[in-house]
Amino acid sequence: MQKHGIIENGKLKIVKQGYPNAKPIVYAEIPEYDQETQAVFELPPADNGDHIFVGLEVREVPRDDVDGEMF
Repeated sequence: MQKHGIIENGKLKIVKQGYPNAKPIVYAEIPEYDQETQAVFELPPADNGDHIFVGLEVREVPRDDVDGEMF
C-alpha cells in the first residue's frame, strides 16, 4: 500500500491520501553493506515535486574490539 505524506518543519508526516498537499512517499532501497563495518542511515525527506523521496546513506562505523571479540 502506497504511503502518502507531507513535509512539515523538515520532518516527514504520514497522512492519508487526499490530505491537502499530500504526496506519495518513495523510499530508497536498502543497499548492500558490510554489517560489521558499516551502518545505513535515513536521510531527511526531499520534496521532488510529484513525490517525497527518503534516501539512505551508508557510513563507516568504528569497530569495538576487546581481546579480538566484537560486541
